[in-house]
Amino acid sequence: MRDIDKYPIASVLVREIFKNNKKFLTLNVTKWIRQIVNTSEEAALASSKKAMYLKLLEVYCRYEDMLITQN
Repeated sequence: MRDIDKYPIASVLVREIFKNNKKFLTLNVTKWIRQIVNTSEEAALASSKKAMYLKLLEVYCRYEDMLITQN
């Protein structure tokens, strides 16, 4: 997660690992979410990085069709 801004493919990897993975729902991802939000706010509105970060946030907030309210 530290180098997610340097290596754009890292966000794709993290997204695929966490996507619909019930085991990871119990992890405390608050720190990661904060980092993703901060990094996405720094990206330009029209950049592809901003869209990539927002898609990554979706992984931490949703499991299949259910929203995860504790995150």
